[in-house]
Amino acid sequence: MTDKKPQKSAHHNYKIVSTTDVELNQALGKNDSERDGSDESLPKAVSRFRSALPQVLATTAKNLILLDLGMTIAFPTIVIPTLLDGKDPSGLTFNTAQASWFGSIAFICQPLGSVLSGIVLEPLGRKRSMLLVNVPHLIGWILFYNAESLSILYITCALMGLGVGFMEAPIITYVGEISEPALRGILTSYSGIFVSVGFLFEYTLGNFVDWRTAALISAMVPVITLIAISQVPETPTWLLSKGRNEEAKKSLQWLRGWVPVGLIMDEFDQLKRYNEATRYHAQVTSHTVSSPDVNEKPRPVSYANDVSIDDELTKPDMKTNGNAYSVNGGVSPVGAVKGRKLSFEEKFYDLIRPEMVRPLGLVVVFFFIFYSCGPPGMRPYMIKLFDKMNLPVTGKRVTVIMGLIGILGNIFCMICVKWCGKRPLSLVSTAGSAASIIILGFCALDAVNGPAAVPGAQSIKWTPFVLFCSLWFFSNFGLSQIPWMLTSEVFPNRGRGLASGIAAACSYLMAFVASKTYPDLERYLGIHGVCFLYGTLTLLGYIFIYFCLPETEGRSLAEIEGIYSTQQKAEKKAPSS
Repeated sequence: MTDKKPQKSAHHNYKIVSTTDVELNQALGKNDSERDGSDESLPKAVSRFRSALPQVLATTAKNLILLDLGMTIAFPTIVIPTLLDGKDPSGLTFNTAQASWFGSIAFICQPLGSVLSGIVLEPLGRKRSMLLVNVPHLIGWILFYNAESLSILYITCALMGLGVGFMEAPIITYVGEISEPALRGILTSYSGIFVSVGFLFEYTLGNFVDWRTAALISAMVPVITLIAISQVPETPTWLLSKGRNEEAKKSLQWLRGWVPVGLIMDEFDQLKRYNEATRYHAQVTSHTVSSPDVNEKPRPVSYANDVSIDDELTKPDMKTNGNAYSVNGGVSPVGAVKGRKLSFEEKFYDLIRPEMVRPLGLVVVFFFIFYSCGPPGMRPYMIKLFDKMNLPVTGKRVTVIMGLIGILGNIFCMICVKWCGKRPLSLVSTAGSAASIIILGFCALDAVNGPAAVPGAQSIKWTPFVLFCSLWFFSNFGLSQIPWMLTSEVFPNRGRGLASGIAAACSYLMAFVASKTYPDLERYLGIHGVCFLYGTLTLLGYIFIYFCLPETEGRSLAEIEGIYSTQQKAEKKAPSS
């Protein structure tokens, strides 16, 4: 009878690496040569395809929510022209002001949904939150189909906006917690493709059926999504945070290629340490836990942000006493606060620590750059805009072309992000968008005067068409995707759900402003003036990205957190140096 090898050695012969596996192995100082077993009797390593496939499947199920998101955002584009022209069979009509509200009201409701999602994400979990978000969308599509008044249209837009906002935190957090660092950028960009596919799907429906039939067909997507998400596991990180260890093991087995439990035990143990190290830690004193001082602000401490996790957990002067660690002679906050609910003040100060505020500021500014580049503000009014620019193709058909180009940009982003990194892609995307819309502004000066006033009118028609294609490609090549990639990885584990919700809320506030103000900007500045304004803001965004965006591609979550904690330490040391 063959003796069984120790579990650790058996696992080390497998190249199954997760987000936390990589992070904590780096903290332990382990390298690939130390992890590779040489015992011939051990099973062959799990193939890369097998370990990646479940992550792709889980991400695809989650991405069906993003397909619905893209359809929701694109829906006003096919409704507004019909109602502005008074061609709806039921007699519904829009004036310009009503159309601007219909095109933007969903965005103003999305921040509320985003903040709510950040609040309920921890108690409900990622999977149940993603299941729940399909309910308002299913109801919304049915209401659109049966709408008989403008009030119903507005209310339905608000409901869909709440649903879109609610979906952001769970879907962002989910992909960040199930994917390996090597796959995270690709899988996040892959998610963006589904938003563009949603645009294309809705624009295509607008070319073949009326907007009510399009809404009815769209109602099938939430049903399919509910079925798909019910088949994927909850994230191991969330399950461990709730003490559901056995379920966390099963989730890891599924996500690492449907492997036996023995092969994920090392990763599971490391994940447990990571979960403990990133909990909220109350203030402690040497040997004893200090009683609360009402005049003193609570100090959140995160070992994961300040030091490497396993360095802190394995220091020689760190002893255990019961279920509480003793750090440098003091009682660990992990044991000290176990079972105690945090006060609002503690949660607030935990949220505004530099490791949270700095990446949040970066993400919010990046979102502003994206919403200032042109397409987000123009999208609800694309059909009318394309007709005003005297393009050689009808406005409805151009929307389909723009949808295809958006998908192409997303695919290029997904392919290039792993090899080039997020920073180069961001710079190329921003520069290309700025150049495209500024040149488009010069073309608009001629196009709005009419073909008869412009020599070589046919070439002028094609020039803005090519520039629109270029603008849509470059904006989807990086600007539309990378802020969401950053949102999934730059925030610390503790508080990631809430921070993601806040970032998404800011994003949709900006989307509301961009969509709501575009008709007024066009009225006062002209199409060319709007293009010049957007181009100037995008150029300023290029400067910001050049000086402020660090490269995060291929780095573990712990390394990314370290970028901001290192900045904090440097600032603290600066005055004394």
